[in-house]
Amino acid sequence: MLSFYEEDLGLKVVQSEADYTALGTSATTEPIIILHNEAKAVSPPLNATGLYHYALLVPNRESLAAAYVVLGGKGVVFDGYADHQVSEALYLSDPEGNGIEIYSDRPRSEWKFDEGGVQMTTQPLDLDSLIKELPSGGRDELDPLTDGTRVGHIHLKVSDLQSSITFYCDALGLELMRYSGTAAFLSAGQYHHHVGMNTWESLAGPTTGKNWIGLEYIAFSVSERDLNELSTRLNAGPESQNGNPARLLVSDPDDISLIFKASGHQQDRFTVEGA
Repeated sequence: MLSFYEEDLGLKVVQSEADYTALGTSATTEPIIILHNEAKAVSPPLNATGLYHYALLVPNRESLAAAYVVLGGKGVVFDGYADHQVSEALYLSDPEGNGIEIYSDRPRSEWKFDEGGVQMTTQPLDLDSLIKELPSGGRDELDPLTDGTRVGHIHLKVSDLQSSITFYCDALGLELMRYSGTAAFLSAGQYHHHVGMNTWESLAGPTTGKNWIGLEYIAFSVSERDLNELSTRLNAGPESQNGNPARLLVSDPDDISLIFKASGHQQDRFTVEGA
């Protein structure tokens, strides 16, 4: 796993202790993903709830082109490519089968909305057009993931779509941006989605097991004000640090752990942790 994340994706170890290794880009000490080594972890059932994929948002289309060229040159096999109208995406998996999306957003001015929310499609990605974003020379100097890369959204496998929509919207305060009957996309601030969910493989499936390979928890970095509002909404007191709220631990209807952390960031951020 470390070989894949360091050598292939180009992430850097920003912290390591005991069985935990945190990785991020070279420009920040804030982790993008934390790997937890659990020797007794087992593969989950095929219809289990949990991670569908987590999505790494790169700064621009040129960065996406660099990821495609560099990763392909290293022999990384892509699971697919897509044009979602609001974004363009590459899909792959890590050595333990965790789904990864690498994507760049189109400008918000190009997003289209209708009565159902933001319009999103899944069309073939124009790879020839994407590659033209790169300079003609100096491709050996490209990085697979450029500085500024962060987790842009998380996509979950859930057992009951309506129950999950109710929880993430009514309890957590997210807004439903698109609904297709078997999938839903939710966000804050009119983003196309921060959380996606589907029942394509997991309808009525078992909830997350504690010793399963895959997602352990998702960390959301939010403002202290939002953390306090969320604590009030859920009628739960956050853990405190030096008298100030530090984090709030919540479980969704499928027992997926969500940790909300107080942060000074203007923009909300996510960290994914997996076993």
